[in-house]
Amino acid sequence: MKSIARPVAVLLVCLYATLPAFASVPVRGSSGNGTDQSAPFWNLFGPTEVRTLTKGTVTVNFKQQVVCTNQQVSTAVNPSDVLHAGTCADGAYLFIYQLRSSATNVTVKLSKLIGFTPDISALTYGVMICDDNTLNTLELCTTATQAQLPNITFNWNATTTTASFGIPNFPKFPNGVKHQGQGLTIFVATQQTAPNPIGLPVISLQ
Repeated sequence: MKSIARPVAVLLVCLYATLPAFASVPVRGSSGNGTDQSAPFWNLFGPTEVRTLTKGTVTVNFKQQVVCTNQQVSTAVNPSDVLHAGTCADGAYLFIYQLRSSATNVTVKLSKLIGFTPDISALTYGVMICDDNTLNTLELCTTATQAQLPNITFNWNATTTTASFGIPNFPKFPNGVKHQGQGLTIFVATQQTAPNPIGLPVISLQ
């Protein structure tokens, strides 16, 4: 019996190690970060122009935006604090990436994450959806419900401070208003120890 149990235990450990750390990523509503009227307090910068990631024959186009999750854009809450101009005063940063591609089975990697803790209940990672088409039209988001999203998986490696999103396909969701609904929109939220220098993640294809 022991000779059978040991290999089975080893096999189970190996299988567990290869499973994604988190599956079926959560969603965050863009209006929860602020509204169009309060944009000076939450929209730190962006959206950027379209950039391209390539690896082999795979191409992914993306836009990026950085949001202060607690509406603490330094120049809005304290214009006299020129030392921290261009930052989130409380160090709470939300990094948003709106992705478009015709490729399948793509893994998007975000490396050099500073102050990131994977937390489903706190919504520190996942997909940004356009939860209200009138309140916030200035933040990158996806015009879809959670049920319409592909089965995206999420992995976190604390040793290398690297997160990865496994995306089976990129549905052609309808365009929204202004910055809404231009692709599949992923995000990570970080709590950095100081407003600046900002620890910007590096996006790439794995």
